[in-house]
Amino acid sequence: MKHIAILRQPFFNMVLSGEKTIESRWSMHKVAPYGKVKVGDLILLKETGKDVTATARVKDVKYYELTPFVAEDIKMNFGKEIGIDKFENWEVYAHKNYCTLIWLEDVKKIDPIQVPRSNGAGWIVVKD
Repeated sequence: MKHIAILRQPFFNMVLSGEKTIESRWSMHKVAPYGKVKVGDLILLKETGKDVTATARVKDVKYYELTPFVAEDIKMNFGKEIGIDKFENWEVYAHKNYCTLIWLEDVKKIDPIQVPRSNGAGWIVVKD
């Protein structure tokens, strides 16, 4: 399956540079990518307001139902790879109900691909 992940800065550049190796998505409800992404899936990477300009493959994925303890455990164990130190307000994320961690591999720049606007969605599942 294919996905489009919309990333803000500095996270987009951190993925491209290899500094950020885990994409995290935090939500109140079970929305994509929670339960939708699997190992081997292709992710089209799009910086907010721009075209898709990179791709990555899913190396591993884990889904979490969050408690304050689980959120803190994710922060302690994966924070550096997620880029949590760049989050504007960690407490907002720590109080969500669900988290998807996606380990990325084979990150590559590509020629720009135009895709329809996401209308605020941060993740889009693309049917094959």
